[in-house]
Amino acid sequence: MAPHIVPGRVAAALALAFATAAFAPASQAEIRTMIVTSDPQYPWTPSSDTDEPESEADRDERSRALIEEQYRSIAAYRAARPGQDIPVFINGDITAYGHGWQRSVMAELLEILGDNVHIGLGNHDYANNIRTSDGSGCYNNGCARDSIDGLVQHVTRKRGKVAFDFAIHPGVFGDDYEGSLAYAVRAPGMDRVLNVQLNNHPSYEVTFDSYTALRKASYKITSSLPWLEKLFKTNLTVPPYGKPSDRPFDFAIVHMHDPVADGANFEFASMVANNDVAAIFAGHLHAWAGQYGDIGGVPVFLSGSASRRTYLIVEHDTDASELRVYRVADNDPDRKTLAGRVSIPQH
Repeated sequence: MAPHIVPGRVAAALALAFATAAFAPASQAEIRTMIVTSDPQYPWTPSSDTDEPESEADRDERSRALIEEQYRSIAAYRAARPGQDIPVFINGDITAYGHGWQRSVMAELLEILGDNVHIGLGNHDYANNIRTSDGSGCYNNGCARDSIDGLVQHVTRKRGKVAFDFAIHPGVFGDDYEGSLAYAVRAPGMDRVLNVQLNNHPSYEVTFDSYTALRKASYKITSSLPWLEKLFKTNLTVPPYGKPSDRPFDFAIVHMHDPVADGANFEFASMVANNDVAAIFAGHLHAWAGQYGDIGGVPVFLSGSASRRTYLIVEHDTDASELRVYRVADNDPDRKTLAGRVSIPQH
């Protein structure tokens, strides 16, 4: 039976109903989480960081144990939140030199993390090991070649891939590989965030050749900046007569490895400053985990390294429209500390 309302109280009841509706939140506030790491750099150890002597056997065993500890910490953190999709980003220096045996060990260790993992390359994966005129570098450029080929396979398999700056041009006697290797992904759990991986650093360029069974493979790694400008325009521009919510994404997060090489690049700084980029995450400096200045007014956060047992947990508070970046030390997320708060760009 419908509730009986005394006629004299009808106006008051209606007023209460309208007031309740007016002040009710439009949607349930959510905390969405992602994890940012960098520099597993197998087989790298604290002794490698400080140039202290260490046998190869001890180095390899110790590095593997440190990376495994970190990845099991991250896996446990994700497993304790079964209702959430929590992406993991690894911002470069997967290996110390890109050798096949190093990549094989990392392939095993990455299985600990499972899916929703997004990898970028760093200088140790390809830039440092390209053959030079003085004879330094990896024979036949095989280390850089295989690191790049591994990244191409990694990105090509992604279901949430938005864009990938890479192309293969087959030839009669060999193939040409061209692009910056930068990619963008809609990572499960951060679906309205355009996560962009720029690898080593945005303006990095290099060309090199490698031979396999008499076939020549020519690599032309280009700056990611032209591609990045088009990516932002396509995915973050409000359509004519539309609303910000009509865009494919609400804002962007940029990932790269080296925060220093393009730190003073005006073109890159202007691009991130004017295209709803909330934060930049990087690695490279093993001893630094936390905020590291800004580029174009966009805060930069570094995640340290496996050798220093640090990583970052990033929370996107949709109600407060902010990112909260936490520093994890000793691979213990229960004792994480706040490294910074970032307001989400608003239209």
